[in-house]
This record gives sequence, C-alpha cells and structure tokens, in this order.
Amino acid sequence: MNNTTLESLSNELLLDLFELFDVVNLLRAFSGLNTRFNSLLYTDVRSYRVDLRSISKEDFNILYPAYLPLISNRIIYLRLSDDEDTPYQCIYFQSTGFTLSRFDNLRSLTLNNVSSDLNLNQHFFSDLHELHNLTNLKFAHCRLYHLHVEDFRGVIDQIWSLPKLTHLYWDFTFKYERHFSIPTCLSTSLQYLTIRNYNCCSYNFSPLFEKTPRLRKFSISSDSNEDDDLPISREFLPAPQSLSVTRLILLSIRSLPLMTSLFKLLPSITRLKVEIYSITLDGHQWKEMIVNYLPQLRDLQFKIDLDLCRSIDDPTNEDKVDQYLSTYRTSFWIEHHQWFVRCHWSQWNEYLRISVYSLPYAFVYFPLFDNDHNYHTKSTCSSDIHHSYDSVRILGYEPWMFHDEALSHIQLINIEKLSLQLPVDQQFFSIIPDLENLLSLTVAIPTENHRLQLQALLDRAPRLFSLAFKFCVTSAMPPYRYTSSSICRLDLQGYDPSRRRHRYDSRQCMELSRSSIGIQCRILVIEVEKPKCILQLIYSMLNLRTLHVFYENDKRNNQYDLVKVLQHYLLSTWTITRFCYGHIIIQS
Repeated sequence: MNNTTLESLSNELLLDLFELFDVVNLLRAFSGLNTRFNSLLYTDVRSYRVDLRSISKEDFNILYPAYLPLISNRIIYLRLSDDEDTPYQCIYFQSTGFTLSRFDNLRSLTLNNVSSDLNLNQHFFSDLHELHNLTNLKFAHCRLYHLHVEDFRGVIDQIWSLPKLTHLYWDFTFKYERHFSIPTCLSTSLQYLTIRNYNCCSYNFSPLFEKTPRLRKFSISSDSNEDDDLPISREFLPAPQSLSVTRLILLSIRSLPLMTSLFKLLPSITRLKVEIYSITLDGHQWKEMIVNYLPQLRDLQFKIDLDLCRSIDDPTNEDKVDQYLSTYRTSFWIEHHQWFVRCHWSQWNEYLRISVYSLPYAFVYFPLFDNDHNYHTKSTCSSDIHHSYDSVRILGYEPWMFHDEALSHIQLINIEKLSLQLPVDQQFFSIIPDLENLLSLTVAIPTENHRLQLQALLDRAPRLFSLAFKFCVTSAMPPYRYTSSSICRLDLQGYDPSRRRHRYDSRQCMELSRSSIGIQCRILVIEVEKPKCILQLIYSMLNLRTLHVFYENDKRNNQYDLVKVLQHYLLSTWTITRFCYGHIIIQS
C-alpha cells in the first residue's frame, strides 16, 4: 500500500488499523509522517496499551525518549518486565527520569519479575499513591532480596490508599521470610486480593480484613506450618461484620488451624478452592467444617495430598483406601451437593500416598505421582460420567499415566508447560490433541532416531518460547537442525547416557550461533569447554540478551578470576554476575 492509498483511508479506519500494531512499531511507522498522522497519534488515539515484555533494548531506547512523553497521559495499561528476556528494564525505566506518576490516566499496572538490583529500591514505587485512576495492580514474581518487607510498609499503605483500586495481585519475595505487611490505612475500593507465598499466621487475617472491608474475593498461598496449639494471645479476632467475602482460594496449605481460622472469619463464602498438603482430612471432617463454618458454600474445589500408614498386605491397603473414600460417598456429598471426587494412590516405603480431589479437576498440575508406575485410581461418580481436566497447564508426561481406563478419555487442551521423553505414541496425541498453547517444552531424547518426531512436535507448537533438553545422546544434543520461528529460549544443559553434561566446544558454539534456532535465540543456558567459547557466543549470537553459562573450571582458587577476564573483553553494555562458582550470568 503506497502513501497515497494509505492517506485515502478515513480517520476512523486508520484508528482501527492502529489497534493492530504494538506501540513501538505504530509510533515508529507513522509518527512524523505528516501533521494528519501526528494528530491521529497524539490527539485522536484516546488510549494506549504498552506491554514491554520481550521488547528489545534498541526499541526500548527509541520508545522512551522519543515517544513516551507524548503519550504518557493516555497510557491506560503498562507492563514492565525484568525477566531474562528484558533484563534490567525497570532500572532503565528509572534512569530515564520517568516516574510512575507521569501516567496519570493509568488504569492497569503490572510489574513482572522486578529484580533484586541494588539500584532499585522502595523509592521506585514511591509515587504509586498518585495513580488516582488505577484499578488493577499486579506484582508478579518480584524478588527484592536486599530489602526487608518492613521497608515496603509505606508502599503497601500507598496501595491501600488508592481510591479506585479494585484488584491487587501481590507476589513479592524480600529478605528473610515474611513477604507481606499488614497495611495501617483503610482501603475503600479493594475487592479482589491475591497474596502469594505469605508465611502468615491466623491472627494476621482479622487486621487485614479490617483494613479491606469491601473485599469480595481473597486468594492466598502459604507454606505456613502453624501448630495446632495457638497461644491465647494469638487467637484470631472476629472479622468485621460488614465483610462480604464470597470467594476464597487457598493454595499450598499445610496448616489446619490457619485454614479453619479463615473459615470462621469468612462465613459468607459461597465458592471455595483449596489445595492441601500433609493434612489428613476425610469427607466426614470436611462436612463438619462446612456445616459449622461455611453454611452458604455452594461450589467446592479441593485437592489433598496425604499419606496413610500402609499394610504389608496389598488387599488391606486397598481396603484402607476404600474406607477413606467411603467418607465421600455419603448423602451429604452425593445427594445434597452432588460433589464427586477421584482418588489416586500408590505405595511408597511404609506409606500409602493419596491424592484426592474434586471433579471436575480445578488445578494447574496434573494429579499424579512422579515416576510411579504402581498407582491406582477410584472415583465416587459413575464411570460413564467424564469430567473436565481443562485447568491443567503443567504436565510431566509418562505413557503409564493414562493406562487406567478411567483416565483414558481425558483430553488436556490447555497445556502450557510440558516435559516428556521421546518417542511418544498415539495415546499422547489422544490425551494432548494439539499444542497451540504450549510455551515451554523439556524433552529427553534417548537416541538420535527420534529427531524427526521432535521436529514434528515443534511444528505443532506455534507459540513455543522455551526448549530444554534434559537427557540426550551427545550426537543429538546440538539442536542445529531443529527449526521453530517462536523459540527464543534454549536450555542445552542435558545429560548424556553416562549422566555427564554435554560441554560445547568452539566449533559447536559457532555452529549453534549460525543455525536458525541459534540466530533467533535471546536466552541461552549452556555448558562450555573453554572461556573463549563464552566470548564466541556473546559476539556471534546477535539477538542474545541473557546467557547462563556453566564452566567447570571456574573455581575460587584460580589465578585469574573468570568474571574479571570477561569484563575485560566484553563491552560495558554487558552485566556479568557470578551466581555461584561454575555458573555465570551475562546480560545486556
């Protein structure tokens, strides 16, 4: 389409066309062409959505000084990311002089993988309170190991003071354990709250709810092992009478007192999802808690992993499982609520390992034991009723997993992270009929004969971002011949049949950098034979942003420090960090 034809389009059609472009390419293509396009971009476009995941540093440096000041007051969605694909992005953002308060019409802000760089501290977040139009705030996988959570108390209070904020997702890790601090001010707007990895005690909840009186949905994951015998001073207080939480999500729960405390505090719950580990809880105990504490519960999704003492006699073990499962076959479960469960079990040392869960299945991981062929399954529902497992996103596939007739009908259509060993049979394609949603694949290749099958899998995964090899014959390890237009992360740390890691020599590094999959690679994990291989990779892989390199001879007592040697030969744009001796991370 030439310029004349393009300009013949109406403003309305051009604005619709602009929505198909990401912000960087849109502004790069049309800004400055003429006054009409400038007027469309900087006056008529009412809102911009800026997602900076995967943006290159070159595009980042173009966007910020040239365009961001012109559109900052019309950005309604902003996502910054400090992950391997865009390292130090928040530091670069901070160095431009921009502050979060410049985005005064921002409605949604996501900070992803904020790093523990010493230059980034709580002052980066110091003007959150000025985002008066913000409704959604998400901190995902943020790691500030050099700070204490108490250093962030002021930031948390700023968040609770935001007048329009309705959704908050908090996934922060700080120095030491506790990853959240109870706010001291009241939120008049917050309705949906998720807190991940919170090492909390039951007495923390009441103060939190008092400061969040409009809360409707509360989600928390906690590894807390709070004891059954709570000191009197730590007993929870009643929740505010006005509290209207109706949906509760509890993940990684290992404390019965903590879970029970929440049930007592939130009697209006109508929907409950809970993932429990190492708590022996049967159907009768569930019923007692629901009747006593959750009288309005309508929708229950749960998964419990527990151990029962096993008998030497296998039939007796099955009797124990049947006895346990019978507690979920009562009229309360089957007739009153029509809540059905499935149970998997296997023998492990002196225990019966049991996983029991509600149907349809509602969790991310597929509920089977790792590397255990001797498992059995039973359900409280009729065998001709097939329940969905659409929630499963992560699967370590083994052919024996689905040999049981009760599971043979399952289809996993939303798998995003998959590990498997080649070859796979037709059952695999029956269970996983397409790989449209697959983002990460970890594969074991025992012989080079299965190379074509791996390529066939790659061809069926148009969104695949990460490819890792966990076991390979050495001859099949270099992925030079594999092609995929979407793969940007390669993990080549696989083992050979002798359990030795494959080390890339200079020739193989050069072949990798010249292959199609190496040219597009932005994140590489690799072990090398010699230090010069590291320099070879950095200078020949032009799209590389993060290199995890393993070198066996990087030791404390070496005459020459490998990090200092690399700093001497690499441009200053590369940051070199020794994660530990033998593992160096190089990023740009």
